[in-house]
Amino acid sequence: MFSPSGALIDEALLDLACGHLSNQYGFCVSEMPEARLRVQRFAGDEATRMASLESAFKLDTPSLLMATRGGYGLSRLLPKLNFPKLASLLNSKAHLLCGHSDITSLQLALMKAGAEPVSLLHGPMACFDFGAEQGADPLTAKHFLRAVNEQAVEIEWPVDCFGLNTKGHTATIEGPVWGGNLTLLCSLLGTPWLPSVPGGILVLEDVNEPAYKIERMLLQLLHAGVLAQQQAIVLGNFCEPKPGTHDNGYTLSSAAEFVRSQLKQVPVLLNFPFGHCTPKACWFQGGQGTLTIEAGPSKLGARLVQNLR
Repeated sequence: MFSPSGALIDEALLDLACGHLSNQYGFCVSEMPEARLRVQRFAGDEATRMASLESAFKLDTPSLLMATRGGYGLSRLLPKLNFPKLASLLNSKAHLLCGHSDITSLQLALMKAGAEPVSLLHGPMACFDFGAEQGADPLTAKHFLRAVNEQAVEIEWPVDCFGLNTKGHTATIEGPVWGGNLTLLCSLLGTPWLPSVPGGILVLEDVNEPAYKIERMLLQLLHAGVLAQQQAIVLGNFCEPKPGTHDNGYTLSSAAEFVRSQLKQVPVLLNFPFGHCTPKACWFQGGQGTLTIEAGPSKLGARLVQNLR
């Protein structure tokens, strides 16, 4: 366990998470010494968090490197980190870096620097996903354990889709799966740390952002040329606030439909079970995936599969 971003909000959640990961799932759990530090809103100052991160990557035994939580803080570290070296450590020592939210920027920078997809699991974090009294949601745990033990992902969900005609047939899209938190991805535009992923399946999520802000960030990616390079845009859980009276029927679906109207042939899919939510799917950052969309008896269904073995 390590804390590269925000300080722990409740240390009891980490205690519970460590116990569940050890007792229920058989992991040998240890914490980096700095995991519970606090300096203002951060888990230690920049030098401390950077040293903790680098120490985790240098562990000799192949390890699951799970972030305790996200929050904010990695943006301060990006200029100071040696990403080619860190990517080489991940690959050579067969570590698996797991997290989401603020961890998006770390994973994308490592992906650009050459980290293998099998080393980058965009998935659960200790406190949020394993810190409940009863442990992790069973479906979250199922997806997570399969990814860790089999390097495989298979996620099915009922989907709303804009821009793809599946009437009477099945649509199949193949490409590298990548992305993460929408705010973090936008923050990397114009920086040295955003990878270029033509032909990708771009997965996006965020938390507590109203629909119009989500649309604005999607349009920023559109205007920067990112969305047009993709084969599909997959929107996860956004936990957006309830629409206000001023929205007048405008919702996340409205935003997605408008963004899709600005793209020529790139479909936009909704309701992917990933984000700051429970249950939570997971997927390998940059790993080749197959996205299948087909008509069911009453609703479209989608399936995302990755197999990195």
